[in-house]
Amino acid sequence: MGKRATCARCVKAASACICATIESIDNRHFLHILQDPSEEKKAIGTARILDLSLTRAKISVGELFDARLFDLQNSYLVFPEPAAIPADRLLQTKLIDNNSQFILLDGSWKKAYKLLMSNPFLQRLPKVSINANKKSNYRIRKSPRDDGLSTVEAAYYLLSQLENNSEKFTPLLKSFTAMIDYQIAKMGLDVYQRHYIKENSDKEKD
Repeated sequence: MGKRATCARCVKAASACICATIESIDNRHFLHILQDPSEEKKAIGTARILDLSLTRAKISVGELFDARLFDLQNSYLVFPEPAAIPADRLLQTKLIDNNSQFILLDGSWKKAYKLLMSNPFLQRLPKVSINANKKSNYRIRKSPRDDGLSTVEAAYYLLSQLENNSEKFTPLLKSFTAMIDYQIAKMGLDVYQRHYIKENSDKEKD
């Protein structure tokens, strides 16, 4: 049996290629995505959307990272904690400039936390939180947190709030939705409803 054809650009199966949905966006602040190796080739991974769409973005895959490769004097880690600064307040407080960089951890909550704990320099960075006004549209991935977001959704809210311009970054969500719709169509509506809709409904009743 031959190997499945893969798109060289988006690294997804040729039949699931998202390239036609991608729009180039000139984001003001550099976004560095630190990706757990388990996420690199997942069909429903969303970090690649950011890498393809944003003019200032980079994905680094690994578990341990060299602190010397980061501008630690002007970098922020997007991670929810009580002391985190809301992204929309950073502009008001003038803590950032056009050279400020933002780091996102790409992985499950467990994997993201492991990345944080394995890289002490990340723990020392100022933390930034985002205000998500809608529930995640990640309909085919289960999260232990009700406020869990996909990486592309987190980036959408972060960049929209940093630039006070949500319309500019809407193409990110359009690509994300197209990817999810394809995966649901591929698995079949019956399977989707049984494994995701029903399970979520049962969870809410508990």
